[in-house]
Amino acid sequence: MSSTMGWHEAAANDSAISPLEHFEHLLFARGYLLSRVLKPAPAAHWRHHAVGRWFLTRDSRLAATFRELDGRSLLLVGNAIDLRSQVDGAPVVDGLLRAWRVSRAALDEALEWLAGRYVILAQSPEEDFFQTDATGMLSASYSAAERMVSSHQNLLAEAAGGLDYSTFGEPDWLRKRNAYAFPGTFTRFAGVHMLTANTELDVREFRIRRVGPLPAEPGEPREIAGQVLDLMRQQHPFLTRRGGGPLVSLTAGLDSRITMAAMRELAPQSLFFTYEKVYDRKSGSDYDRSIATQLAAHLGLRHHGYGLTTASRSPELDAVLERSTFLTHGRIVAASYLHELPADRLHVRSNLYEIARAYYRGKERPVVDPRLFARILTSSSAPPRAVVEAFDEMAAATGIFDVGDYDPLDLFYWEHRIVSWFHKVLLESDIAHDTHTLVNSRVILRLLLSVPLTDRRAGTVFDHIIGLAWREAYDLPVNGSLRSVGQ
Repeated sequence: MSSTMGWHEAAANDSAISPLEHFEHLLFARGYLLSRVLKPAPAAHWRHHAVGRWFLTRDSRLAATFRELDGRSLLLVGNAIDLRSQVDGAPVVDGLLRAWRVSRAALDEALEWLAGRYVILAQSPEEDFFQTDATGMLSASYSAAERMVSSHQNLLAEAAGGLDYSTFGEPDWLRKRNAYAFPGTFTRFAGVHMLTANTELDVREFRIRRVGPLPAEPGEPREIAGQVLDLMRQQHPFLTRRGGGPLVSLTAGLDSRITMAAMRELAPQSLFFTYEKVYDRKSGSDYDRSIATQLAAHLGLRHHGYGLTTASRSPELDAVLERSTFLTHGRIVAASYLHELPADRLHVRSNLYEIARAYYRGKERPVVDPRLFARILTSSSAPPRAVVEAFDEMAAATGIFDVGDYDPLDLFYWEHRIVSWFHKVLLESDIAHDTHTLVNSRVILRLLLSVPLTDRRAGTVFDHIIGLAWREAYDLPVNGSLRSVGQ
């Protein structure tokens, strides 16, 4: 019987990376580049690997596994947890290869059960394809002309020797259009596109294929809450790093309350933290810090609250971040993680829950089409024609309107809004810590989307999760109002 062959390299600790005077060691932090021709590494601690017909160049702070079996190979970069077999690292890849040996459908089913932040490159005589995790938390931009895929569009552009701007690449386009991201799959650079969630990239022809989500069986909120909570808890053994238990951001909102409750068993090893933008009293972060401090005292959590007294930051660090990603979200916050929070630990964030809360169904939207997507992106009733056309192209490539059992607006939030917005946050905070979210799995998101619309809009499943996991988490207001646990 054949056995798998290959290699595995664990993620290097942040403290093991030699700091450089002008923060160059943080350039393209936790990034990767896949190319058909070997490209120079951005820093000395990056690693090169030949992986079948490709070369991988990666920050050593990203784990990587390459396995071969019966003429097929799989490369996994990042962290993935198999929720069925309760393993991470190399055993995950071995399990995926065994599933692929049975059939491509068996591999697709196995991928549904992965949680984490990762990308996968699969190669075989029949097909070569690339996928991200459930929401592209380890992001991917690709160029067919350059035959490259990368975590950072800026890294891809540099590796290509410089690229022209796309139709939407002028420096102020996002600000002028009040847009959270570029339209469709466009990026700043011509010929470079974002890989959306629930799709894969055929890296022979550089074409898109939809791979999910699988059909969702209608569910009852309390039952779904129990199933999701179990899957969240199964991730607990994999959240500790060399420096200790997870770092958990805590605010006055619902999402961080859900994460906190689901991690109750890990609370003694965890450090919860809240920042306050002292320099910006309109941000509401003082309320976040006040509620989080009270909540931590009430529940006996270790909590670190700190204030950001200025919006300024190191010019040298800012230059590194600008070269890594011109997209900005909260650079002063990301920079604060370097000196306020301990290194060599995993940051557990509370994003992604809104995918299951019918974010765009708060108002009547009788026609869902590319023009509506363009209106949402630009906050305009008359979006530019080029923006509508970009979403037309995205719809044609991804088949977002052809997925049975799912509202296209839910998929739009999942596949475009989250993927294109959240990676902006992570490409900045990666300078300090790797990130995990407890619901970043296709099977979990599918379960959360299986309950009726009225329950999704009300967040009923999440109320049940609190009731099952830690009822006292609702003793203090959530965003200013008291909530009741599900009955």
